[in-house]
Amino acid sequence: MIQIRFGDNFIYLETNKLIPSKELLENVKLSHKYHQIVTSIESLGIIEPIIVFYDKDKDAIKILDGHLRVEALKDLGIEKAPCILSSIDDAFTPNKQVNHINVVEEHRMIIKSLAKVSIEKLSAALGISIDAIKDKANVMNGIDPSVIAKLSDKPIPKATFDVLRKMKPIRQIEAVGTMINFDNYSKKFAMSILDATPASMIINKGKNTPYKKDIKKTILRLEQEMATTSEETKKLQTEYGSDMLKFVIIQSYIIKLLGNSKVLHWFLENEVDYLNELKRISKINSLDDKTLAENSQS
Repeated sequence: MIQIRFGDNFIYLETNKLIPSKELLENVKLSHKYHQIVTSIESLGIIEPIIVFYDKDKDAIKILDGHLRVEALKDLGIEKAPCILSSIDDAFTPNKQVNHINVVEEHRMIIKSLAKVSIEKLSAALGISIDAIKDKANVMNGIDPSVIAKLSDKPIPKATFDVLRKMKPIRQIEAVGTMINFDNYSKKFAMSILDATPASMIINKGKNTPYKKDIKKTILRLEQEMATTSEETKKLQTEYGSDMLKFVIIQSYIIKLLGNSKVLHWFLENEVDYLNELKRISKINSLDDKTLAENSQS
């Protein structure tokens, strides 16, 4: 049974009561990263909550993740911080499960922020260029809403959305279903799906180069050949099973004959060549046995 390790809601705790669980590096407040955090909180407020653990033995609230954010809040004179309470004293799990922001979540955060502040102010707060912010804000353009919902918690790179955007909505949904089944969200995998996509399911199909058309023809041909080969293999497996059953019955009868001394003496006196062949057959383990191959060549 899976146990919930975090609270369902934010709780607001006084920053001066949050105890660090590790020592901060000396002069960390002079770093670019710390300055960026301060500017971001000052402009937009805190985006990622602080992960804390209540240590009953010490009657203290430990910071598991968000030490620099807490320091920034203190320096800005903000007395309370939004926190998520963890049921275990473990810093790895919060980092992995709570604070990981993927492309979809980042996009939503940017859109939400742009509704409150100008792009220039957001650029200064996050320490990234205006063009980069525009790129993050537009990354979901041309992507079907149901696809965005399915990928909201998946580790998908931005480049994969560039590939999905070339497909029509129904094909996007099919492609994402395949990605989820294979747990593969890479651009290369998305490109392989795009290359196997019929021209009718691609946006701006007229812009395809002859090279890309040749690739698609080759892939479609290979898929057809694989389907044909698969059918032939199934047919051979069925026939092999039937032939193997017949062979086992015949072989059992031959072994029984050779075990009869009267029959064996008759072959020795009258048909030695046949006897040798029957002995070979009695020693065959399967239809592809080397003994059978030698027999067919003799």
